[in-house]
Amino acid sequence: MLIVPYVLADPYMDFNNKTNFSWKYSFLELGDLSTKKLINSEKKYNSFIFGSSRTVGLYSCYLNKVIKDAKFFHYGNWDETIGGIKEKLELIDSLGLKIDNVFIYIDTDNTFFDHGECRKSDHYLLTKQNKFDYLKSHFLKYYSNLTEDKIKILLNKEIKGADFPNWTSDSVTNDSYHNCQDSSILLEYSNSRNDNGFKLYIDSLKSVGFFSNRPIQLQFKNQQISKMEEMMLKDIKSLFDKHQTNYYLVITPLYDQLKLNKIDHDILLNIFGSRLFDFSGKNYFTNNIYNYPDKKHFQHYISKCIADSVLTK
Repeated sequence: MLIVPYVLADPYMDFNNKTNFSWKYSFLELGDLSTKKLINSEKKYNSFIFGSSRTVGLYSCYLNKVIKDAKFFHYGNWDETIGGIKEKLELIDSLGLKIDNVFIYIDTDNTFFDHGECRKSDHYLLTKQNKFDYLKSHFLKYYSNLTEDKIKILLNKEIKGADFPNWTSDSVTNDSYHNCQDSSILLEYSNSRNDNGFKLYIDSLKSVGFFSNRPIQLQFKNQQISKMEEMMLKDIKSLFDKHQTNYYLVITPLYDQLKLNKIDHDILLNIFGSRLFDFSGKNYFTNNIYNYPDKKHFQHYISKCIADSVLTK
């Protein structure tokens, strides 16, 4: 009585090859869906985007236009770790795909969190979990908190609201929120959200204390990169060397304006050299509070500016 409706509804998209593995329900993990989409695709990707939800504004369709012969797959995830990125690269390598171009977003608040280990909620091919245990964990997680919406899903009834974000990611590139075949999507890059209504909205949030005060003087994060994470970084570099990858490591411009720790920066620089691009701390992007609608993510046009900058260099 519990298993049959669950398998038929297949809320975690575990049992059927879907036409599009998109973030449909709030309890789904984007990294898990991205992996399923990749291993079920017949496309021969040769380029990849890695990082947290902040990579949403880095469009594969744009990079495909500006990097010759690139075929990008947006390997999205929530709060991605350096271990998760390493495991994903090793999976891609094992699938026999080329790794010609790679963009990695390094966040000073997430990437090296908890020793950078691959998230336990990720796909079993990445966590090295037994497949049966992986499927069982989804089943138990679903029924352990059986909400009204989850019951509706089992009964094939419509749900709305926060539990049903129902993203539509591009069927080929896995870019979120848009269809890469729609040429108008690139207009988002040329028009940042800066109209009066948007600014009034941000100002109202500021007036009620949503935007916390930031340090006047430049401050640095505490050291984060452990010996284990340093080994993960070296493993990633070895894969880049194997594939002669054209890679870009971007330290993202976050609202807190905290600069990456100098020791961590030197570790990254010693491994990846001039392909490291640091946008953390106080700069043109982070000084503008209107670039951070929710204080965590930055506007999409910033990703285009970053991509144009590093590609030029």
